[in-house]
Amino acid sequence: MPTPRRPDFYVETALLALRRVPLFLAARPLPMYLGDDFCRSAVERQLEIAGDALGQLRKVDAGLFARIPDGAVIVAFRNVLAHGYATLDHRRVYEVATERVEGLVRVLETLLQELPERPSL
Repeated sequence: MPTPRRPDFYVETALLALRRVPLFLAARPLPMYLGDDFCRSAVERQLEIAGDALGQLRKVDAGLFARIPDGAVIVAFRNVLAHGYATLDHRRVYEVATERVEGLVRVLETLLQELPERPSL
């Protein structure tokens, strides 16, 4: 049986993925983002990883997950990224990446600091 993961593992996993999003975007305006398959794929993958990690967090610590604003929306967005690729709205992904990621990073950083210190993952 696999070892159960700790909440800090999922928070840190989501945080690391979300910190990559602005690096991959590199301040591209929407038209450049839409025309760059590699960038779109990279951003989508990081958002998917973050959403998946938060979905796992919800399973292991629902109280901590509840402190994440729009946590359920984030997990649902991950499901769209993973399963709705044929109808994915790339403008919406860009909007999330440029307008929502920074705030979510701040929330997760705060939560991670509040969790008990654990050995490095």
